[in-house]
Amino acid sequence: MSKRKLIKGEKHHWWPKGLSKNWGDERGLVHRIDWSGKEVTSKPKEFGQISDGHNILFDVDTPWNSTIEHFFDEPDKKFPKIVRWLESIKRDCKDINASEISLSTDQIEDNNFDVTRECLISLIVRSPKYRNAQAAFVEHYRGELDKKERKLLIAANINQKYNMLVQHSKGAGKLGLLFSNDYEFIFGDGFYTNVGASTQSLFGVKALIPLTPNIAVIWSSPMTYSTYPRLMSMQVDREIVELVNYSVMTYSTYPRLMSMQVDREIVELVNYSVQVYSKEYLFYK
Repeated sequence: MSKRKLIKGEKHHWWPKGLSKNWGDERGLVHRIDWSGKEVTSKPKEFGQISDGHNILFDVDTPWNSTIEHFFDEPDKKFPKIVRWLESIKRDCKDINASEISLSTDQIEDNNFDVTRECLISLIVRSPKYRNAQAAFVEHYRGELDKKERKLLIAANINQKYNMLVQHSKGAGKLGLLFSNDYEFIFGDGFYTNVGASTQSLFGVKALIPLTPNIAVIWSSPMTYSTYPRLMSMQVDREIVELVNYSVMTYSTYPRLMSMQVDREIVELVNYSVQVYSKEYLFYK
């Protein structure tokens, strides 16, 4: 990856433009609702960004002033390709009945697995949920940080951990794809994952991330598992999803209500987790 020139005040996206564009409605607009119920409608690229979010800036000019925005150039370029790949699998699985599982192995391009994992890691470490966890970890020992120092410490932490997490993600775990033809997922400034402020390895990683209104990805890396199949696409009945949803809410601090569907039951799983782990914003088509 080639380093970028530091631009002070630059807005850095935690919801990549190559991904958020998939959430536009018939007018190409995305709707955002915050914790107070206020709704804003705008172009996808206007959402999910933080000023100096990936810049390491000190109070004085120093050679240490830098940016890590270039870390995310490659995954952001690859998101459109990965979405097209997942959509091709979705077309192949569109006739699967509820409760059936489609297994994909050798016919899948090997490189797409690791690229998908890299893209997921990039979403996780950029998300406000992860950023808030990093700040909370430091503030537990030092007390409340001002806004500038908070951004500095978060960017410095991502600088230290991102490449290590990407390397550890290679070949780690399995992917599950959740497809919905009739209902839509939602995205937020948080989503379910157990990758936290102190995470350095990805043994036992769990994540559930909506990538488009009709596709969500489950990533799981148990301590022991069979290598094949590496990819599963699923549609389950309502009862199984409700069981999963109850367990998600039980182990979440703030269970919230949300609208969802994907063979209806699957979307419920994803939307509950998104709203549970989001702090301020939710996005929908």
